Amino acid sequence: MKVLVTGGAGLVGSYSCIFFAKQGHEVIAVDNFMRGKIFDESGSTSGNADMLRKHFSNIKFHEIDIRDTEKLKPLIKGSDIIIHTAAQPSHPKSIEIPLEDFSINAYGTLNLLELTKKHADNAIFVFTSTNKVYGENPNRLRITEKETRYDYAEINGVDESMPLDNTMHTPFGVSKVAADLYCQEYAHLYGLKTGIFRLGCITGPMAKAVELHNWEPYFVKANIEGKTLNIYGFKGKQVRDVIDARDLVLAFEEFIKKPRAGEAYNMGGGRKNSISLLESFKIIESITGKPMKHMMKEAREGDHQVYISDLSKFKSHYPKWGIRIYLEEIFTDLYNSFTDKSFFEGMLKSEFE
Repeated sequence: MKVLVTGGAGLVGSYSCIFFAKQGHEVIAVDNFMRGKIFDESGSTSGNADMLRKHFSNIKFHEIDIRDTEKLKPLIKGSDIIIHTAAQPSHPKSIEIPLEDFSINAYGTLNLLELTKKHADNAIFVFTSTNKVYGENPNRLRITEKETRYDYAEINGVDESMPLDNTMHTPFGVSKVAADLYCQEYAHLYGLKTGIFRLGCITGPMAKAVELHNWEPYFVKANIEGKTLNIYGFKGKQVRDVIDARDLVLAFEEFIKKPRAGEAYNMGGGRKNSISLLESFKIIESITGKPMKHMMKEAREGDHQVYISDLSKFKSHYPKWGIRIYLEEIFTDLYNSFTDKSFFEGMLKSEFE
């Protein structure tokens, strides 16, 4: 099969490329490597592309912007699977660049959908949306304060019935709402086999750590280097549910085997992989043996006080899938990715086998 992966050098994109390449498929990876420009060179994903080119002859990279219709057209033609992960991924950054954010996230996704409709209408189209489509609505849930975290007082996690409107989102949340709804619409109106995954915190060793995105590896890297972290609001008790990108790709596989067109799924680590920032300090310190330095700052616009995904809908549709990689292993892998030069060689050989 021919598999097209947008954002193929990014965290989710690179693991998608690895997974399908190991299955023997033809993998076409599209990336414009803008992440290094949006953040800085430390956030560049070009090294991931170099690594994948070196190890997999059936992964072909194309430096193309997802808004470039003419260059994308021949790549989409004949595609059996399209994994769309390319995005401007930071909600704080989107406040600085709202027009660029909209152009990449909303228009770029619409461009891909239209090309798919015209040139690969039987392809399965997986879209990585975000929990930021709910804006600040999760903060309106009744929340209780505990010693090291905030938590929901009445529910285990946020399900897909959470409203999308009448709240602040940041431009990132708005552009992703538009893209999310377009993916649903192209299923309902045109019959495309789209699946929408509203992601919580995704991480993994292929992540490129910057302060405005991928907090888990950024925290680990800061600890290793003895830097002082900025913690934005909520006394460091804000909670996120963390999913390793490798588990996410396996969820994609389940959807691809039996697509349910136009469905949206909340996808994160769930209750078992939920953790507050303060609680993450303890795990990281236990791995590195170094104290975590931090200072408190004002809360950022659009941040969730608590966000834990309710995975019930996806698990009811795809009962064979479940979380394999839990928090201790997630943070240990991140640490090894910074400190062990042989880590990636071993990971590329063993992953998904």
